Amino acid sequence: MAFSRSLCLFLLIAGTGSHLHAQPLRSVVVDQTGLPLPGVTVQLLDGDRIVASTATDGEGTFQFDPQLTGDTIAAALDGFQPARVGRDKSARIELQLARATETTTVVASTVESAAPTSALLGSTLTADTVARMPSAHMQARESLPLLPSVMRGADGLMQLGGAKAYETPLTLDGFNVTDPATGLSSINLPLENVAGIEALRDPMSVTYGRSLGGLVRLESKPGGDKFKTGVQGFVPRPRFARPGFGRLEGIFPRAHASGSLASGRLRYSTGVEYDYERIPVPDVTDRHGPDLIEESGVVFTRFDVGISARQSVTIESVSYFARTTRSGLSPRRESAATVDLSSRDVFGGLTHRLVTKASGVFTTQVGVFARRADLVPNGSGTAMLSPDGWSGNWFANVHRTSARFSAASTWERVFYSNRRPHDVTVNAEVMGRQLDGRVHESDVHVVDAQGRRVRTVEFGGPRAFGVRDRSVGAALRDVWQATKRLQFDMGVRADASRYGGGTPSGRIGARIALDGAQRTILKTGFGRFVGALPLAIAVFDAYPTRIDRWLDPDEGTIVREREYRPSVGRLFLPRAKTFVAAIERQLTPGVDGQMAFTSRASRRLATLRVANDGGDASIESDGMGTYRELQFSVRRTWTNDQQLFVSYVRAASSGEINDFASLFQAMDAPLFQPGGRARAASDAPHRILAWGTFNLPRSIVVSPVGEWRSGFPYSPLNVRHIYDGSPNSRSFPPFMAIDAVVYKTFTVKKRKTDLGVQLFNLTSHRNPRDVYPVTSSPHYSEFANSVGTILRGYMLLKW
Repeated sequence: MAFSRSLCLFLLIAGTGSHLHAQPLRSVVVDQTGLPLPGVTVQLLDGDRIVASTATDGEGTFQFDPQLTGDTIAAALDGFQPARVGRDKSARIELQLARATETTTVVASTVESAAPTSALLGSTLTADTVARMPSAHMQARESLPLLPSVMRGADGLMQLGGAKAYETPLTLDGFNVTDPATGLSSINLPLENVAGIEALRDPMSVTYGRSLGGLVRLESKPGGDKFKTGVQGFVPRPRFARPGFGRLEGIFPRAHASGSLASGRLRYSTGVEYDYERIPVPDVTDRHGPDLIEESGVVFTRFDVGISARQSVTIESVSYFARTTRSGLSPRRESAATVDLSSRDVFGGLTHRLVTKASGVFTTQVGVFARRADLVPNGSGTAMLSPDGWSGNWFANVHRTSARFSAASTWERVFYSNRRPHDVTVNAEVMGRQLDGRVHESDVHVVDAQGRRVRTVEFGGPRAFGVRDRSVGAALRDVWQATKRLQFDMGVRADASRYGGGTPSGRIGARIALDGAQRTILKTGFGRFVGALPLAIAVFDAYPTRIDRWLDPDEGTIVREREYRPSVGRLFLPRAKTFVAAIERQLTPGVDGQMAFTSRASRRLATLRVANDGGDASIESDGMGTYRELQFSVRRTWTNDQQLFVSYVRAASSGEINDFASLFQAMDAPLFQPGGRARAASDAPHRILAWGTFNLPRSIVVSPVGEWRSGFPYSPLNVRHIYDGSPNSRSFPPFMAIDAVVYKTFTVKKRKTDLGVQLFNLTSHRNPRDVYPVTSSPHYSEFANSVGTILRGYMLLKW
């Protein structure tokens, strides 16, 4: 009822926009051999706003009403490079075979992969916008929280639409590049090698599988016609705040080169980047340390070979490493209790595309991904947990190697029924995964404020583990242009895995223009998602047993003793049912509004079940979760990349306290206790986001970002670190941050350079990241680890 009233109010206040009259538009879309392409998705754009959408007919032609506003035509068909042309130059649009030419630098391309039901606002960013916004690193993924549906959770990982990070995999050019053990990925490409990055929440396209809440799609850029090279970030950045004023804070050098050979038949693109950042921790770091240090490096290469006008092959590879020194350092975790985390990812993929004479597109992809991850404690001996936090050591030493081998084939062709196109896609894929490793756990002692032991956990000896999995998937999709105003996106798929069994799923969505000018669009859909099981779940029964004792603090006698044996019960693939509805409206020329509602119910989640009387600590696929979201967004655009974006999100999220993937995200968990359902750890009922980018005189750009949201929940604990009352019943204070970048563009010998400053948390608002949760502690409910204002230099060389 509340949603219906909000929808009516939104439509009531929507203003009427003026029309820009144009001549009748009748155009044709052809491939690079000159043959017409039927079923091409064609959009009429006014800036970034989608005014109208249609598909080419059997002769490759399309037409828009001349009364519609818009001066740009965007055309896309799977297997071909998308194209954008001016409306007055669209009589004949030529699409090149995919990966045969350099694409425009666009983050979240408007039309390339978007289904008719994809949201307009809050899901796309251009690369120019990313480069103009404040950012600690010049990386496209880092800017995703500018979208109202993307937020960094309590664990520091990005969450898309309330879904946990492992439920939203990352793909690179169609390949899954997440860790088979955890479902997480940290791979980032140098910005110059990124063609697009997109946060997909649309639940209607069945060609995307193995995700519960969406996915992040990263597309790389092929080489262009001309040789290009350049370097960035090679000037070290000193720290301009205390503690550690004047010390090296970071350096982020990167280099790139691209071009073509053999008259453009062979194109190449490569990039290298190294990131180093020294991060001081409030109330811990002094002038000389200790600091939390993050390092990463990536080498990316890509070759595109044009075999013929209808065939192309792409070969690409990524080598990525990441290292965090003293991970977890905080006022509640001393240096000896931190760990060094390191990982190394290697990926290689081959894509072959063939356009048949019947205008069908056949795509084959073969890929391999491997990862090594290590967790090494910085201390020695027993790990101590007091009401004030961890000291002495960390309890787990873990080493893992994982790999994925995949092959997929996709066939797409447009068919016609009563002169209306059906864009049909058939997809099939097979995958093999494996995980090997070893784990060694040391004792944990829990003490009270006086240092007396109240709980101990003893572990069995070191253990090795290994697992192999095979999975298959198949999908059938139909995008049907039912009328000029109505489009459907529907399909079915099936997924099966050795460790999760098999299950079918289906999705359907619709895009409806409510007026002839297509200024008001209704989008709705319902779908069933099927996710993947991280392989770390399947090896849990190989972990050491643990003996959990409760002690009397005065006499040291044993009050209770329980033995827990890790085990794995019957597993199923997790699944979720999602409903979305959105209304989009052009309020006035240059001003767009959107209201969207999302409801998701998840089940069959892998959950750790811990009994009070000991025995098996078993993983069971019986967990559940829910998510509800109502989002309002408004965007005002001007010329020359200027815009203002404001959004409000009202959300509610609940789930399992002992969700296995979250509990073992750091490779191991020190303490077990019975779980249950409660508010999700990253539940933020209210979030307001506003950002803009504006041009000032003398080539000066200013881009502010403001965010306010509800504080994340936390759980009160008793002295033995058992829930004291309801889990996640208390909350951190609200989070607020205002960031900004101001820079000026200089031109020297025809080369442009942006120089300026960045400010983070401009108002120095207190945003604590730690809390003292033990109810018997004198510091109970006190917050810590808040970062003040940060000043950084900004430099971007446009070579």
